[in-house]
Amino acid sequence: MNDKNTEKKLIFKPVIAIAPGETLLEVIRSLDITQAELARRMGRPLKLINEIIKGKTSITPETAVQLEQVLGKPAAFWNNLESMYQDLKIRQEQGNKFKEMIDEAKKFPYAEMAKHDWVPEARDAVKRVECLLQFFSVTSFENIIEKAALQGAYSISTKHKHSMPAIYAWLRQGVRETENISVNDFDKDKLINSLPLIKALSKSGPDIFAPELEKIFNECGIAFVVVPELTNAPIFGSTRWLAPNKALIQMSIRLKWADYFWFHLFHEIGHILFDNKKEFNVDFKENNPRKESEDRASEFAMDTLISKNHYQEIKTKVEKLKSQGSSFSGEIKSFATQLNIHPGIIVGRLQHEKVLPYTFNQLRMRLEWVKKD
Repeated sequence: MNDKNTEKKLIFKPVIAIAPGETLLEVIRSLDITQAELARRMGRPLKLINEIIKGKTSITPETAVQLEQVLGKPAAFWNNLESMYQDLKIRQEQGNKFKEMIDEAKKFPYAEMAKHDWVPEARDAVKRVECLLQFFSVTSFENIIEKAALQGAYSISTKHKHSMPAIYAWLRQGVRETENISVNDFDKDKLINSLPLIKALSKSGPDIFAPELEKIFNECGIAFVVVPELTNAPIFGSTRWLAPNKALIQMSIRLKWADYFWFHLFHEIGHILFDNKKEFNVDFKENNPRKESEDRASEFAMDTLISKNHYQEIKTKVEKLKSQGSSFSGEIKSFATQLNIHPGIIVGRLQHEKVLPYTFNQLRMRLEWVKKD
């Protein structure tokens, strides 16, 4: 006796591709009809019937209708048998191809990707291949768009453990997160006019600046996403054009310091403003594939956040106060207020120029990922 509240439905899911011809043979035997008689009744060659039964020839819609007339089973029955057989046969062939891709799939940081919910949890090696191909929306790892775009364009430093498959995965996730983002057509003037507002957001925490940045960039024709970094994908940011009038700025919070984030954000804005739309910019640590483009973007970021004159002024004052053994935190805060930026950006710039030691972090902001429920 089954309880209707706890009864489980059993769903039949074949795992072996059985040719429809086997079912046809069972049906005609149950009716005491020979293959030759069936052929005569259908007005079809005996060879055709024999090949269908042996699985060498498919049941066409025309043949299915004739089988309905002769054997009484609906044409849909025969069409469905053929369709399921062909589908399962192709999937079995695909599974064999997946097995050949297992070694290539092992190069991707699957467990870390699953931790970020980019792919489902999977221990089976073949299942991981299938999930990775779905993640990249390709039929082969050789067809990964990011792989083709970066091939030969970037030389990764061997001083650190870098993984190109991890980099492809990080870049792909950025595109996946833009799929439901609707933006206006790109407007360069609007982006330039928005720079002061973007810079002012550096004074806020991520709970405020993240949604505001997304809103501003969307209005300018830019999809903006911040994607968790992968261990062996040392990327601060990336830009690319998804369409002639839609750009993408993809950021990480690598190294966790907010001033790094803001510098690299404006660096990516520089790429959007000055580079060719065909360029695919990926800013690796210790990597400078297109020196002129990278230098221009970095100079734009530094000058937009802190102008040369202002930087020289604060640098001179801090150096003087340091030499006197006096506190300079108040001076930095005052300048930050004047420039409408977070004081950590000034500290980061002074550290980069070796004016301040990297141990001086009192005025800097840390960023952390908070996993959403």
